[in-house]
Amino acid sequence: MAVRVETLQVGMLQVNCYLVWAEEAGKALIIDPGGDACRIEQALNAAGLEPVGILLTHAHVDHISAVGALTARFDLPVWVHADDCGLYLSPNNALPPWLPAASNLPPPAAALPRAQGLAFDVIHTPGHTPGGVCYHFAAESMLFSGDTLFQQSIGRTDLPGGDHETLLRSIAMLLETLPDDTTVAPGHMGPTTLGRERQTNPFLHEIASR
Repeated sequence: MAVRVETLQVGMLQVNCYLVWAEEAGKALIIDPGGDACRIEQALNAAGLEPVGILLTHAHVDHISAVGALTARFDLPVWVHADDCGLYLSPNNALPPWLPAASNLPPPAAALPRAQGLAFDVIHTPGHTPGGVCYHFAAESMLFSGDTLFQQSIGRTDLPGGDHETLLRSIAMLLETLPDDTTVAPGHMGPTTLGRERQTNPFLHEIASR
């Protein structure tokens, strides 16, 4: 089955929310619904998709703000790495005065949501947050990197739970284990590839020099 991806930039901080589905199955996974729940629902309806789960790359408020509304509407399981569960549920997970803490969040799901026709692995990539992950769709050579790796940049590590050295180790692991032609679909900004970032990302030169 052909895998399709639709990107929606949502919320005040323009998070990339991804709808991922196998074309013939019509069952979609939602990655990082950071806001604009109505717009996400409209995109699902326009594509004739049935959402079956939410995957979070990490639990910062700008990536989870639409979770409560979407799960109330569709009764979806939400998966977040265990090391980010405390952040996910924390009332202090906010960016005052602009973004309040997310409300009406369901408990995290114990099992990873799956959708017909979609095969992917979860790669733990701590550093931006302790429970940061990437979702790797090997057959499509695609990596949903959240705030781990961006075009010409990397995730910030000056927030609670962030650690620069840990993040660099996580990115080094990605570079060592995944091919250069892997498309990187980040949590903000546009797509890139691992090979392009290996060659041009100034933050990755620190890894290469070690």
